[in-house]
Amino acid sequence: DLGPHQVDPRLGVVTVGAVPWVTNYNVLLRGASLSEADVLSRARKVSSATSTRGGGLPEVETIALPHAGFHENDLPGVEVACNLLDVNITPPEQVLRKVEELASAQALDVVSSYYTNKR
Repeated sequence: DLGPHQVDPRLGVVTVGAVPWVTNYNVLLRGASLSEADVLSRARKVSSATSTRGGGLPEVETIALPHAGFHENDLPGVEVACNLLDVNITPPEQVLRKVEELASAQALDVVSSYYTNKR
C-alpha cells in the first residue's frame, strides 16, 4: 500500500502484516446427574447455538471440548472454548449470559469462565 512500486534490488523489501486481536474466552460446564457423554453432547449444542455459524452471537467462534483434569467431585466437565473475534461487537459478558441461558436449558451448570490469553 505504501512505498515505491519498483523495488531497488540493493535494498530489498520489508512486509508487515497484522490481524485484529482475538480474545480466547472459555466457559466450563458440568451436569450433576449426567454421564460424561451426555454432558459433552449437550455442551456441543450449547456451543453451536452460541457461535455465529450456529445462528448465535456475532463475531464468535466456539467448540466444545472435554476439559482434561476437570472432574470436581467426579462430575464430568466440558469447556465451551470461544474465539471472540471482536469484543466491541460481542463482549465476554454477553457470551457468558448466552452460554448460561443455553446451558440451563440443557440441564448443565456453568462452573466458571476464564481467558486463555492476555487482554
